[in-house]
Amino acid sequence: MLVSSLFLLPGFTFVLELVAFVLVLWFIAHYALPPLRKAMDERAEHIRSSIQAAEDAKRDAEASVVERRQQLAAARQEARAIVDQANATADQLREEGRQRGQAEYDRLLTNARVDIEQERQRARDEVMEDVGALVLRAAEQVIGGALDAERHRALVLEAITAAEDTGHAGGVAGSSGG
Repeated sequence: MLVSSLFLLPGFTFVLELVAFVLVLWFIAHYALPPLRKAMDERAEHIRSSIQAAEDAKRDAEASVVERRQQLAAARQEARAIVDQANATADQLREEGRQRGQAEYDRLLTNARVDIEQERQRARDEVMEDVGALVLRAAEQVIGGALDAERHRALVLEAITAAEDTGHAGGVAGSSGG
């Protein structure tokens, strides 16, 4: 009866509910919240470490991108240098080939001129010998006898000089006409 009479008092129910509430709070604070806090702290730490790992990965990726760009720029520059070197080498080889060709042309032209001059001189000498022999025969027939060596030499030189004068006059006219 005492218990039933206590519930009849106004405000006593409130005190009893307050005590029960405080007991439930104390129980929750001592037994339920520590494992929850521990789980929440672990989860927060896991999230923090994940964020840190993501930031580290992002920095690494950015550093890799920068490094790749630098390597690409270096490779492009090296490729440009190789192409420039190849072009310079090709130009040098082309110029050397041109110079060798020109030198060979000049050598062949000089050799041809020398050969032509030698052939011209040989032909002139042959003609002079033939002319000298003809002059000697003609002189022997005109004079009627053999000539001595000195007279023979004088006639040959005279004929050669006359032939050369005629040959040079014809050669000059022939070369100016060509």
